[in-house]
Amino acid sequence: MKASISVLCTPVGAFLVGLMMDKIGRKKACLLTCLPLLVSWTILTISSSDNIYTFYAFRLLAGIGSGMTTVAMVYVSEISHSSYKQILLSLNSVFFSGGVLLSTCLADLDWNVINFSFVVFTVVNMLLIIIYLPESPIWILKFKSSEHVDKAKLAMKQIYPNENQVFEAEWRRLKSSSDASAVTDVQHPSFIESVRSSPAAYKPMAILTLLLLLQQLTGAYPTISYALPILKSVMPAAYSPSTDIQSLAALGAVRFASGLLACVLSLRVGRKPLLVFSCVVMALSSTLVAATHSQRDKTAIPWSLCGVMLYVFSSSIGVLVFPWTMICELLSTPVRAVGSSMLVSYTYLIMFAVLKAFPYVLAVVSMPHVFLIFGATSLLMAVYVYLVVPETLGKSFREIEVYFTRSSKPT
Repeated sequence: MKASISVLCTPVGAFLVGLMMDKIGRKKACLLTCLPLLVSWTILTISSSDNIYTFYAFRLLAGIGSGMTTVAMVYVSEISHSSYKQILLSLNSVFFSGGVLLSTCLADLDWNVINFSFVVFTVVNMLLIIIYLPESPIWILKFKSSEHVDKAKLAMKQIYPNENQVFEAEWRRLKSSSDASAVTDVQHPSFIESVRSSPAAYKPMAILTLLLLLQQLTGAYPTISYALPILKSVMPAAYSPSTDIQSLAALGAVRFASGLLACVLSLRVGRKPLLVFSCVVMALSSTLVAATHSQRDKTAIPWSLCGVMLYVFSSSIGVLVFPWTMICELLSTPVRAVGSSMLVSYTYLIMFAVLKAFPYVLAVVSMPHVFLIFGATSLLMAVYVYLVVPETLGKSFREIEVYFTRSSKPT
């Protein structure tokens, strides 16, 4: 119940920030996101550690704040150059896994020291947002009146302060896209109207809905969340047992390293090849776990353990990374804020259901059969990505919108 509070409140935060970020702007929404996180850590720092209601309040606020961080992906996608958008969005997964690894390594410190350090970090983060973050030029041009064009240009200059050629090229591209949009879209349609009428809105929403469902059903998140029982199940008896913290740290290090590799590869390799590769290797490693699980005590090489580690590695270079980043890449500007928040909320609800169901499924069908199910779902996801999901490497928002619009017309 304690852990479930945070997971259930995450969709609430994502939905709330989706309603706000189009109205108040991306920068203010980023700043607003820090408030529930700051309050949650402050409450935990100054309160009694044995007060259960305080802990519930902390988990509730932390879950809402976690969901509100959806605005960061929207913001990064809108201010990034198309050549570097992929790697910058992929860093979200790296920072997340790095934060989990850091928290694991700090577990031996005093609880109040950990809490206070996160309070300081949140305050510093808020100051950096206020001082250094420019508003999204795309948001200014799309959701503000024409008199704010100079503010959009100033914001773009803050993003490219010393690269005049890049600044001029990006500003011309953004301005021409905004002018074209203004001609056909004098009154901005609502989210519902856009999804009903525009292929650039409803097509990516449909594609992402199924992609995110498959992501959750591959078992990548249950494997990480239930890492300790899974590792103990596949650990050979001949191996000297390590502490729980060491096991989690080792798994966190694998995930962090593979996330970094995914960022590097995303500069040159498209989303589709990396996702397909990730799914296929997950399927193979799942089969390896299922095939060698019962023989792990009789072989010199711990194949089942290797299969689990390979599964975590392969999931972290694709399945755990790119479906999240593609939310902000595929959705068009009019539906990006609300649509991304709805999709994030939807995905976290599925995640909650999958994580809750995993122990019961495991008790009924056993570990090898669970991994066979994961492998079959991973193969299904690989086929879906190959046949349906479009490539986004090096493409601007305008090019992606044109792709969905043109592909909806008869040839």
